Amino acid sequence: MKEWCHRNDISFSSLSGSNHSARTEDTVTAAASHLNAKNEAERIEAMERDALQDLQEIRGACNFLNQLSPAQWGVATSSSASTAKAKLSAAKMPISNVLISADTVNNGKPHPEAYLEASKELGVEPQQCLAFEDSTTGAESALTAGCSVLLIGTRCQTVNSKIIGRIDSFSELDLLTFEDSSMAIQIKRRTNQVM
Repeated sequence: MKEWCHRNDISFSSLSGSNHSARTEDTVTAAASHLNAKNEAERIEAMERDALQDLQEIRGACNFLNQLSPAQWGVATSSSASTAKAKLSAAKMPISNVLISADTVNNGKPHPEAYLEASKELGVEPQQCLAFEDSTTGAESALTAGCSVLLIGTRCQTVNSKIIGRIDSFSELDLLTFEDSSMAIQIKRRTNQVM
């Protein structure tokens, strides 16, 4: 996105807070309505796919997802399907059977459509879903859909009773499974060690 901003004489700093988790096409429309948003979004995502060689998973994410069956999780992303798959592959992450992307919804985040579609494809109500989000835009989308949210990192400062906690990485989570096939997630207790 930085390179695109430079090429089009747009201040990246004016976008950096607002474009995280928004569809690329929506960001282009907001920043440069005089350009063809669809064409520009395709260019930006192609640049993104070309720069993925150093992409890494959020610590513990692969291990966490590998404890779930493919029918128990999905992806609701603001990237196009091709870019989402390229990112997951570059980070050596599993690719879900349920992948709701920018090119499969009419309304991008913070609209709830992506999470509503993901829950529908998973065959559960949104209220039964836990969304992992690292942005305000994404958290608002999940919350409006009716999902509970677990925040990752410090970027999102949204406050809502359906936000169950905040983690820095997936390695802070324990996945608990019970005899009736139900599951629970436990956030490991953080300890401050003095060395």
